[in-house]
Amino acid sequence: MKKSSNEALKIARYINTFLNDYAHSQRTRSEHTLKSYNVALTLYLGFLETEKGSKPTDLCGELFTQPYIEEWLLWLMEKRKCSPETCNLRLASLRAFLYYLGEHEVSMLHLTNAASKIKRKKVYRKKVSGMSKEAVKALLSRSGTTRRDATEYAD
Repeated sequence: MKKSSNEALKIARYINTFLNDYAHSQRTRSEHTLKSYNVALTLYLGFLETEKGSKPTDLCGELFTQPYIEEWLLWLMEKRKCSPETCNLRLASLRAFLYYLGEHEVSMLHLTNAASKIKRKKVYRKKVSGMSKEAVKALLSRSGTTRRDATEYAD
């Protein structure tokens, strides 16, 4: 076997162990988080294959460097129309994997450090509009609440 396919096999095994063993036992028990890890890694590997022409046998540490990750985030926003919040979630999932990889493979530790320097996407808070005072008063007047309760919420 070539060195690159040895590295590809090693990274593939780490991805499998991260998703199927480590994340379940050490990181979280939340099915949503586990699904998020899986989706992020699947999207990243799909990006490498479709946009970079990389086959699974070509996996290497170089493909997990900062320029590739930043280009992936841009791809998520432009091609997949992901929101900044979603991009940040995907980045966090990829960072979790790279942290795991760095813990178990010292030669890959630099990837963890590089990924941690990638800036999160700017998230704009959405203004939440509530009910008007008149609407709250009308709602409370119909619900059978006491006068004290109604004035407390209307102010």
